[in-house]
Amino acid sequence: MSIHAELLKQTQFLARKEPKKPTQASLRRSVSASYYALFHLLVDDATKLMLAGNVRGPLRDSLARAFRHSAMKQTAVAFTRRPISPRLAFGLDRQEVQQPRIDVARAFVQLQEARHDADYNRALRFTRREVLDLADLADLAFRDWRQVRGSLPADAFLTGLLVYRNLQG
Repeated sequence: MSIHAELLKQTQFLARKEPKKPTQASLRRSVSASYYALFHLLVDDATKLMLAGNVRGPLRDSLARAFRHSAMKQTAVAFTRRPISPRLAFGLDRQEVQQPRIDVARAFVQLQEARHDADYNRALRFTRREVLDLADLADLAFRDWRQVRGSLPADAFLTGLLVYRNLQG
């Protein structure tokens, strides 16, 4: 099983780990797992797009370390805006960005912000319902991604996750 699939499964486990009174540690780890599940899904697909073939696994692992959370968020935000950024539009060959693709970008931003709160905002208290909603959002993003994976807009998004700041529009 892939790391992103394991993390997605872990989100539910951690959110439900203590049946009566969930600890903040479990809830916060679930939020973090929700974000990292989507993060690793996208990084895995991006590296496979850029370096295909089984023998390139070590190169993909090395390339995966080049992805930066802030740059990925910037790309995700750009994919939710209309009109789409000229930095990304050139790679779309005038194709429309499908709604599930936009939904994945929005989920990425929301999950990253929630993960940041879970990891750094000690004053914030999470509820099980909030955490389960974030786990469901990650699961929905996985399903949306399966709908658009392999399309030109999806490939442009994956490429942008790594190189958005360097693209010329």
